[in-house]
Amino acid sequence: MENKEIRLALGVGEFPSAGYTNVDIRGLPGVDVVADVTNLPFGDNSVVEVKSRNLIEHFGRHEIKNLLKEWARVLKPGGVMNIETVDMGRTMTNWKYIPEENLLDAVLGAQTYPENFHKMMFTESSLIRFLEEAGLVPTRTELFTVREIPRIIISATKP
Repeated sequence: MENKEIRLALGVGEFPSAGYTNVDIRGLPGVDVVADVTNLPFGDNSVVEVKSRNLIEHFGRHEIKNLLKEWARVLKPGGVMNIETVDMGRTMTNWKYIPEENLLDAVLGAQTYPENFHKMMFTESSLIRFLEEAGLVPTRTELFTVREIPRIIISATKP
């Protein structure tokens, strides 16, 4: 029997990731597992990577700690979590230079379906703090810009 290392891409929507088990609350093309990411249908310590892009900001500030603990639960020790989101610190600094539609998407979400509303904003330091509170060790930060919206990816490992 093949020993496949499971890599999860959470909240993929219309953009599934090749080489990952794609998880979303909606049964869209390319979604492998339809599930609520607050209660993943994977065993403890069963995956080597969890990544999310444009997802964590759709949960309220009082949900984030438990959400990240759930994602960390499925990670094997030494596994990696990669979280990508809007960098609200840099967005607030540069808001005058971001086109209005892009700024609205960054702050409020695209609002194209019921789950597509933002409930939380992150700075580099706040996201690192949440990852640490979930028992993860931040290892790398990447800052970049898409559609003139400042973005951040923070990678962390499970000890």
